[in-house]
Amino acid sequence: MKIVFASLPAYGHLYPMLPLVSACAAAGHDVTVATGEPFLDGLPAPAVRGIPADVSLRDIEQETFRNHPELSPGPEFAAYMFGETTARHVAPELRGLFAELRPDLVVYEVTNIGAAVAAAAAGVRAVAFGLGLWNPILASFYTIAGADPTLPGGYLDPMPPSVQNRVPLPANSRPVRSVAWAPAGPLPAWLTASPRRTVYVTLGTVAFGAVEVLRQAVLETAAHDVEVLVAVGPDGDPALLGVVPANVHLEKFVPQAEVLRHVDLVVHHGGAGTMLGTLAAGLPQLILPQGADQPFNAAAVERAGAGRALANDAQTPGAIEEAVGALLTEDPARLAARRIATEIAAMPSPAEVAATLLVRLPGI
Repeated sequence: MKIVFASLPAYGHLYPMLPLVSACAAAGHDVTVATGEPFLDGLPAPAVRGIPADVSLRDIEQETFRNHPELSPGPEFAAYMFGETTARHVAPELRGLFAELRPDLVVYEVTNIGAAVAAAAAGVRAVAFGLGLWNPILASFYTIAGADPTLPGGYLDPMPPSVQNRVPLPANSRPVRSVAWAPAGPLPAWLTASPRRTVYVTLGTVAFGAVEVLRQAVLETAAHDVEVLVAVGPDGDPALLGVVPANVHLEKFVPQAEVLRHVDLVVHHGGAGTMLGTLAAGLPQLILPQGADQPFNAAAVERAGAGRALANDAQTPGAIEEAVGALLTEDPARLAARRIATEIAAMPSPAEVAATLLVRLPGI
């Protein structure tokens, strides 16, 4: 069978789908990934362009601001950014690709709504791949794009039930275990040899320019008797953090799934990938949400008892230091995280989902 996986060119959109891409390729399917630069090489399947070469996500954001100056950043702005601007650029590109490849199935990350539009025009079933918590607000994204908001082709849900939002999922949903994927790379040599506890600090690959938030988190975490591993992101500049204590180790990008096997606590922005990876590793987490879906993720982790969250206005001097100290010693959060890790491990693996992906659920 021919399967096209379609993702916007961003780490948090593409990487969560790649374990399923690998599983489908290993199962013998003819797999193609439609995305954009800088992700057209080094993936577990051949990649082609799924968005015009001269269009970046930053361009799409700025275009949406120009077209809708009445909107401020938030859910309504996101609905037009993904449901109108992004879909308008993606859908024509993918219509041409689908006409050429004639796929039997399209799997697309849930915000790449132009893929759903193009698949419907081609008469191809399209399955949405969730990137985190299901939020009914997403239905408005599809309505704006002229796509079916019920996701009739199916929805793959990576969230463990105890953390998922307490709202009905799309009717044709099935679970898929969240498995981290990252390009192969070495771990920092000190990490596996350190006798001290280690805290991993990151604001992800899109930190919303929150250098001061990251610096405060690093310094207050480093006040404890721990080693601190900091990932500033592939486009980040470690020098912007200035002088840091000797127990702080700065990196641009690390193989996060491997790192999580060697740390005791994660302090992060609340991106769905890092949140799920931390839960799967059975680790407590402190979330410092900066935007997008991060406040929702932070609330879900707190609700599940697996960590804490501090919004920017709550990050008064000493607040991060206190929260880190509590989570390093707080048994309830660690026990809750381990319970959720067991729940995640019991979810269908990407290989198990790949084996049944082409089997239609009732009503699809």
